[in-house]
Amino acid sequence: PAAPAAPALVELSQGQTQYIREPRINYPAMSKKLGETGLVIIAVYYNSAGLPKRAEISKSSGYDRLDQAARDAAMSSQVTPFRQPGANESTVYLLKAPFNFTLTK
Repeated sequence: PAAPAAPALVELSQGQTQYIREPRINYPAMSKKLGETGLVIIAVYYNSAGLPKRAEISKSSGYDRLDQAARDAAMSSQVTPFRQPGANESTVYLLKAPFNFTLTK
């Protein structure tokens, strides 16, 4: 018998998604103390229900603490369920989400 087909991957833009549960960003205390700032891009893989299944660092801020905080925030999010023609339960949706860590004076 043939192997089952790999799940389809659909890449989405920010404009194609809407958060039901916003990512909870926790700026690491040590990063604040050390003045670490930067932009992290997280590749978030959602299932058809809008729940994150995996999150990977697509672009690093240069600081491990900020990268991990952004990844954790992405995993705490939820977007509206996806309804795409030809998609099924095994379809995976990829969103490249930006997380900008800045310190205010």
